[in-house]
Amino acid sequence: MYIVPPLIAQKLLLSGYIILLPISIRYALYAVRPDAVFLAFLAFPFIYNYVLHMGFYNFSYSMAMFFFVVGYWLKHQNHFTFRRVITLSVLSLLLYFCHLFSLVTAYIAIAFLTVWLTILELAPQVRQQKFNWRSFAQVLRMRVLVPLCAFLPTLILVVMFLARKSTVNSDIDTSRLTWKHIFYLLSLHSLVSFQKPEFLLSIALAGLFAATCLYVLITKLAHRQINVWDGFLLVVVAYVLMYCIAPDKMSGGGNIKQRLLFYPFFILILWFGAQSYHWIVKQRIQLVAVAITLMLLGVHTIQYAELNSYLEEYVSGMHLIEPNTTLLPLSFSNTGHAPDGKVLSRRVKPFWHVSGYIAAQKHVVVLNNYQAALDYFPIAYRSETSPFLHIGIENYPSKGNWGIEAEPPRVDFLNYPQRTGGHVDYVLIWQVLEGHRTLENTKSIFKQLEEGYDLIYTSPQRGLMQLYRRKDWGRKTEEVGGSEL
Repeated sequence: MYIVPPLIAQKLLLSGYIILLPISIRYALYAVRPDAVFLAFLAFPFIYNYVLHMGFYNFSYSMAMFFFVVGYWLKHQNHFTFRRVITLSVLSLLLYFCHLFSLVTAYIAIAFLTVWLTILELAPQVRQQKFNWRSFAQVLRMRVLVPLCAFLPTLILVVMFLARKSTVNSDIDTSRLTWKHIFYLLSLHSLVSFQKPEFLLSIALAGLFAATCLYVLITKLAHRQINVWDGFLLVVVAYVLMYCIAPDKMSGGGNIKQRLLFYPFFILILWFGAQSYHWIVKQRIQLVAVAITLMLLGVHTIQYAELNSYLEEYVSGMHLIEPNTTLLPLSFSNTGHAPDGKVLSRRVKPFWHVSGYIAAQKHVVVLNNYQAALDYFPIAYRSETSPFLHIGIENYPSKGNWGIEAEPPRVDFLNYPQRTGGHVDYVLIWQVLEGHRTLENTKSIFKQLEEGYDLIYTSPQRGLMQLYRRKDWGRKTEEVGGSEL
């Protein structure tokens, strides 16, 4: 039972993120300097990004919460009261429950800015030889101990999470930094999801940031100005170093560099907000940001329309799937291919877990739900029946290479009931490419289908989706195999 249908719930969830990101950036900018809110226009090109299109909704929300936490600290860091400490603590907890990654980046920003502001506050005393430990203790209490009290509940939860055996001992991707990674950073590659036009627009946005940086630096040199918020540059440097040395995968989390890539630019927005601008410069920054946003929106709208026709074909046979059953989706092309051979998506894999739409609407258990195969999501397969372990073969979990998700899939589902007592009621085949048909894994799949399943549906649009149901369906008992997972 639910308040709104699953698809409506997803739209509401996404709408919340789309609204919150620019609002949160505006909030943080206002905390830095009230007349800097015009720079909130720089938030709009970041909304529809690679991470969002990959379906990392928690992380997407955490980007907005990052600005609320940092912005609230910026606003009240000189005048903390008990009520403000509680509010900051609640915001910190909300950020933790969104995503640990953004929580860490927020704490790093606050830590560097705390050190910077403390140095600025104590430097005059040192120069005038009036430094005393009492004033240092007062500064330490207000700038360090009070925020630390606010963050303490969250830090306890972080320690509890990291203390778990699975997160401490998990494999880490130790691949080295390459010129490709540097190019990705300089070109804001995390905005690229599908095709080349996004890449050109991401470079344009990176160019806008570079031009604004150049303008600010020239202005500062001309007037020999040092702003109290120039400490943001220390945070930018810290984030860039983190990007350079961080692995792309650890503790079960992936795409670390793609996520971290956003944050140097996010902090640059706040640094821009601490500066003064001629009204013409303000106007041009806004116009260029809006132009890039509109072009990205146009590119995405065209891409969405094309992908939607294929997604509709993928789910076109779900009316034949009975509730409270199990479905094994096997995708041979996660990125999708058009009839002329064109790849539908260069980076994002739209058909990797699209079976979740069927699961949500038909109340079935999909057997390729990667979240249920990991131990830090709220759902989990039982180890004795986990499809990732007992259907997928030749698994390499340390590399994120599971047989059930491979192209073509490496699976043995026909003998799954004998091995585990579970059932595979339906098998959905998606877009078998010509190059796959001669491979042994593909031959094995269709041999298993021939022995144990009947073809009950082929999509009429392009014939890319076939739905199979097990042959003994007529003798199926009332006990559903999915209930054993």
